[in-house]
Amino acid sequence: MALDSVEGEYAIGVDVGGTHTDLIMATPKELVRSKAFTTHGNYSEGILRAIGLAAAQIDRTTEDVLSRCSAFVNGSTIVTNAITELRGAKVGVLITRGFRDTFRLAGGARTQDYDDHLQVPPPEVVERDCVVEITERVESAGRIIVPLDDEEVRAGIRTLKANGAEAIAVCFLWSFQNPANELRVGQILREEFPGTFFTLSHATHPVIGEFPRFMTAVFNCLSHRATTRYIDGLKAELGKAGFKGAMTFFQGIGGSIGIDAVEETPITLMQSGPAGGVMGARQIAEKLGIRNVLVGDMGGTSFDTAVLANLTPTVAREASFGAYRTGINILDIVSVGAGGGSIAWLDGRGVPQVGPHSAGSEPGPACYARGGTRPTVTDANVILGLIDPNNYLKGAHRLDVEAARKAVETHIGAPLGWSVERAAAAIYDLAVIEMANALRMVSVERGYHPRDFTFFSYGGGLGLFAVEICRRLGCPTIVVPDNCSAFSAYGVLTADYVRQYNRTVNWMLDDPSQVDQVNAALEDMLAQARLDAQSENIDIAALEIERAGEFRFLGQVHEVSQPLSDRPFTEEDAPALAAAFPDVYERSYGEGTAWKGSSVVLVNLSIKAVFRREKPAGREQEPVQSAASPEPVSIRRIYQPFLREAADVPVYAEAALPPGTEIAGPCIVDVGDTTIYVPSGAVCSRDRHFNFNLSLSA
Repeated sequence: MALDSVEGEYAIGVDVGGTHTDLIMATPKELVRSKAFTTHGNYSEGILRAIGLAAAQIDRTTEDVLSRCSAFVNGSTIVTNAITELRGAKVGVLITRGFRDTFRLAGGARTQDYDDHLQVPPPEVVERDCVVEITERVESAGRIIVPLDDEEVRAGIRTLKANGAEAIAVCFLWSFQNPANELRVGQILREEFPGTFFTLSHATHPVIGEFPRFMTAVFNCLSHRATTRYIDGLKAELGKAGFKGAMTFFQGIGGSIGIDAVEETPITLMQSGPAGGVMGARQIAEKLGIRNVLVGDMGGTSFDTAVLANLTPTVAREASFGAYRTGINILDIVSVGAGGGSIAWLDGRGVPQVGPHSAGSEPGPACYARGGTRPTVTDANVILGLIDPNNYLKGAHRLDVEAARKAVETHIGAPLGWSVERAAAAIYDLAVIEMANALRMVSVERGYHPRDFTFFSYGGGLGLFAVEICRRLGCPTIVVPDNCSAFSAYGVLTADYVRQYNRTVNWMLDDPSQVDQVNAALEDMLAQARLDAQSENIDIAALEIERAGEFRFLGQVHEVSQPLSDRPFTEEDAPALAAAFPDVYERSYGEGTAWKGSSVVLVNLSIKAVFRREKPAGREQEPVQSAASPEPVSIRRIYQPFLREAADVPVYAEAALPPGTEIAGPCIVDVGDTTIYVPSGAVCSRDRHFNFNLSLSA
């Protein structure tokens, strides 16, 4: 169902994170945000709590809002958690005979460790007794050379069921060239084993490369149970409260899809929360006329960053999770364990470290007073005075300063002979270094200099670190967007409909006669895109199609993507594409790297179908000219981590800073559900869209 198909006063975007559930609600007059603790045993509980908090801000009840809500868009860590922790449905695999060890070999993955003793096999995603070989074979050109035996398939399914398999991945070699055998297995499963969730490898990733294709099918099965429970629970709880609108889900590729599509391919939700922030930043940057953006999102468990050069987010093709390379396309986001809940600890040499382990929301940082005893980044910020313990989450949760001090002193300060403040400042510095290094990975290591970019800082905790991160990077300008504490939810709410389709065609460009086969494959993909859009009540006339091809020189393993024209191919295109590819290749890898004289292959076709949705308007106000200096609400004693000295600094309420206001550091801006720290040498102003702009003085 399309977002616009149900009339209503409200629309809601939710991002279920590891620590907090963030929500943005569009009302006829304004955007309203809220935060609640994520309830991992029952995610719906935390979501409903966040809805209730948002509803109360406009003097409504949860039932009032949901009964008049037209759209509910979800971003979550459900699939991310299932895959990274390898905890989900028990998966059984039917695989071409002779290829049972594909998952154990894992594509021949090796780490960068020089010590061969550290070159250990990856953990087994599929238990050995849940991999059943089937006698069948399709050759590389798509001809069936060993037909399928239905009785062997039935016996294999019964074996998997007896061994406890809850979902079945069908992984046959070269199935993307001819899916007949996989389709027949799917027919048997539907007719004779109803209720069994299964994935056909060619359906999720019809692209050459058996390991990523098979892993995509396996991970799709593994994440199905958690996703189904989440969807069913959420539908039931929202339905009880009167919700009758359209529920959609945000994907890691940066757009939303409907429930039916998610239930068939839950793996597309991988990294959906961080992707929401990236797309939200793109939208705001475009409004501000900013073309080059670095983004940072600091939540409770991690720091996520990405680069948008010319407002174009990079897409990770065949995204990897640990040692496992898959076929899914998601936004290229780098994550490090530097969230508010990241635990500080001493390594074997007595050197302090931060992350990657997190206290999460349960028990959470020590200052939450919910049973946590290990020091975290949030505990350090409380000790430094950067967070008001009496106004955390707008006063909804009081923080225990003494518990934070005890945790930091016990685990960091006392063993090193440091004061609690010095230990807290060290934790702060380590978090800054971790985040700055992640930003270097997506910028400097890819040929971009941070000085040419604007840093978009969002998430509940990043406003405390943004200036110090950019000081280390040489990035001159920072934007802290309005609603930054729930910004990923904002990106989720404003998402367009997006579906990605890939297919291998293996067009040798020195043979123009293949053009009809390639055009037939392209037309099949376009037809599927239109069909999927129609199933969600989307007007296909308004559907935008972005086409791309993945090329390589004959003999290479990896491809380079480039846009394609919006028309069918002609025979004249083959030599033109081949002649243009060396320049495309050298733009990515450097002058002189192209294999000039080698044949060029168009390996894969890719199309992205996009339906642009209407975006809710944010706040806007003409900046105040010659605004008077605002009055602080208090003076707070803090310990400045960069300078390693105490200072009394003014604290300003966010509501007292209209557009046009400018304040100089050191000071603190208390937004209620987040805090912005403006250290010495930095200036903070507010633009007409209520975004905060931070800059470092020369």
